[in-house]
Amino acid sequence: MYNLKIYFKKPKSMKHLMSSKLLIAFVMVLCWNSVKASDFITVDGFKYYVDTTKGEATILANDYEGDIVIPSVVVFEDKDYAVTTIGKNAFKNCNIQSVILGKNISTLEEGSFMGASLRKVSFPSQLINIGKGCFKGCQSLLEVTMGDGITTIPASCFEECVNLNKINLPPSITEIGYQAFMECRNLNEIILPNSVVKVGKGCFFNCSKIQKLSISSSLMEIPGGFVNGCSSLSEISIPNSVVKIGGCAFANTPIKKIDIPQSVSLMANQVFANCNKLVEILCHAVIPPAVYDTGYSIPIFDSFENINSCVLFVPKESVDSYKNDKQWRNFLVVKSLDGGTEEQKSCSIPSISYIFGTLSFESSTPGAEYHYTINDSDVATDKYNTDGKVQLNGKLDISVYATADGYKASDKATATLYWLNAEGGDDTNNINLVKTRGVMVTTDSDITISGLNDGEVITFFSVNGVNLGSAKAVQGVLHFAKPNESIVIAKIKGNDLKIAIK
Repeated sequence: MYNLKIYFKKPKSMKHLMSSKLLIAFVMVLCWNSVKASDFITVDGFKYYVDTTKGEATILANDYEGDIVIPSVVVFEDKDYAVTTIGKNAFKNCNIQSVILGKNISTLEEGSFMGASLRKVSFPSQLINIGKGCFKGCQSLLEVTMGDGITTIPASCFEECVNLNKINLPPSITEIGYQAFMECRNLNEIILPNSVVKVGKGCFFNCSKIQKLSISSSLMEIPGGFVNGCSSLSEISIPNSVVKIGGCAFANTPIKKIDIPQSVSLMANQVFANCNKLVEILCHAVIPPAVYDTGYSIPIFDSFENINSCVLFVPKESVDSYKNDKQWRNFLVVKSLDGGTEEQKSCSIPSISYIFGTLSFESSTPGAEYHYTINDSDVATDKYNTDGKVQLNGKLDISVYATADGYKASDKATATLYWLNAEGGDDTNNINLVKTRGVMVTTDSDITISGLNDGEVITFFSVNGVNLGSAKAVQGVLHFAKPNESIVIAKIKGNDLKIAIK
């Protein structure tokens, strides 16, 4: 389209007026010739846009049906024009069963065959450009043969081609776009040639019959949702070129084993979400792969319910790194890749407390069960002495460890429960009462005494009578730093407790 503005001065004479009219006529001829540089024609049922300056023609949308043979040239005004392009939406939703592309076709524009009834397509070698959504929704399409001129499969190109079961990807392909094969539910195998360097998100989303997928050795990033929902996928191989794995990349698949190469350093959220059959992960990275920001504060292994039973294999020297990493530490079973012994998490060591007359154990491990022993040194059966006097210690030695499914038994926790004389009093019959109370002593990290009265002050001494200091109970519990002594004496309202320091 040309915008041409012509300005004339008022003619000074009849001669000038005639000259102006001739000039206007000449300009109109020029403009008409410019318009005629392209034209719209219909030949043999095909509607064309003819670009006379380039000598090319584009097939436009029309009501097409049946078996289509695209000609190589179209004749317009006794001149041949190469048919090079299938225009945007040209065959959209048309009832066509097959198409043979002419030898001059180099471009299929956006949506050119979207929703058509095609069953089979073969691309000539000169075809180099395909628009996005080109074959989207072609639900009768069974087979696609690509020529080696194609370098990019654009976004949604074959999306929802639900019956497509065979497609060859030539070694010329370097990029596959966003959701290019999404919902192709009858594809059963895909081989990405080593020429592919980039793949868009959700490329094979919900391709429910894919059983095997081979990934290009040139690919550096596995995108988010890569094979999400591929419910038949049992095997996938990740090449050493990959450094990054996107969110939900393998989510909702039945893969049983996956090998993550040493090159992978970044993984996004929910990579293995709902992979309920995954029992082995082999991760060769010496440094545990980190989670990268995708805009969602969701861990790598969120919604991975098998994390308690899936075995994680890692380099021998990295076992502790994985066990302590905030993303990987939830795996209960870790083995070294060189076949070393299983490293299984232990239950957390239970704490022991005595409050309001109740002895309690608590471990932070879910489902923990407790195995305990209580020894009372005052208990005696069929003992013998000569003077008839027995010294009562008034204490119970307690030990406990925790177990849980999927965990090793914890180390033992120990404590001593002392029975102390409390402040006495008289009952209504003036019979003197001897009252006792129990206090619990542990010496794991410090000296901890529970079962005390709130605010009660305890003083500690060495066996030589040296005052080591005092501490006050808060909410019935007192903490006192362990001194450099093997035994200390705690004085509690007239009671002396002899405490052995671990």
